[in-house]
Amino acid sequence: MRAAYLSAVPVAAIADRLGLPEREAGNLVEALRRLGVESLGHLAALSAAQVADRFGPPGLRALRLARGDDELLVCHRRGAREQIAVEIELPEGTVGERLERALELLVDRLLTAPRRKERTLLGLRLGALLSDGGSWSIDQGLGRPSANPRVLRTVLAPRLAELPAPAVSLSLRSTGLGPRAADQLELAVRGDESRRRRLAAALREVRAAQGADSLLKVLPIDVASRIPERRAMLTPYPVPAR
Repeated sequence: MRAAYLSAVPVAAIADRLGLPEREAGNLVEALRRLGVESLGHLAALSAAQVADRFGPPGLRALRLARGDDELLVCHRRGAREQIAVEIELPEGTVGERLERALELLVDRLLTAPRRKERTLLGLRLGALLSDGGSWSIDQGLGRPSANPRVLRTVLAPRLAELPAPAVSLSLRSTGLGPRAADQLELAVRGDESRRRRLAAALREVRAAQGADSLLKVLPIDVASRIPERRAMLTPYPVPAR
């Protein structure tokens, strides 16, 4: 019965269940459509050898989903629904400090995504589309749930050195959401705690009333660039972690 139900489902239904960066998953679905594979039934009818030859491991993952062999398609687990993803395109030749600035921008966007609802992050997946047409991703666990932008940048920045080739885009995805930051136990209270809490409350009120893009900061990207638009970008101003 499950197979009969899945056979009529559009192939696009598996895009967000492939465990791939959003753009790469979209490209796979679009390639299937161009080949005439419009539904999961069409995909399930293909042989594993055909799919592997054309699409590799991501294609085999899609094939398992189409055949109902992967519970993620029919059982919406809480963790899968709570993933949040952001992506940024990179100018050609983005390396070193400029790549770290791009990562900072991604972290800010992830933390200010409305779907996060001030909850902490349990883990992250850093990904990239490479200039040679390939893709790359790596999972990064966190020692404890966190929504502190400095902590996230600190654990992710060393991962940039593992990129196997220049990247044309960078993506960041949460792999799970934890409790709200206010619900965590505090190990220490600093002298500026009260001021920081008031500032965070004020920022949340402004953002709730005016929208997520109402508070921005200037993030230098490539100050030596001859193109003004590449020198800096506006990024969401992060609410201080409580």
